[in-house]
Amino acid sequence: MEKTRLMRNFRTSKYKKVSYFVNQNKNKWEVVEFPTNDIVRTFNKKIDAEMFSEQLVRVKPFGDRPLPNFMKRQIDICE
Repeated sequence: MEKTRLMRNFRTSKYKKVSYFVNQNKNKWEVVEFPTNDIVRTFNKKIDAEMFSEQLVRVKPFGDRPLPNFMKRQIDICE
């Protein structure tokens, strides 16, 4: 008898669901995407960052997939 492979469908995928949270970085507030840990956008006020992250969680512009890189803020670490 052959061994049957367990097939993964969309609901039992190995990928984690995308979520967004707010992180404080000195005097700026950042909206961070989880599980990629990429910074989506930076705000001066906490309330603005929280409203933006709640909107992304509620609307989900790309479904269960993360935002494309061109829509995220790219950071160059330079000293």
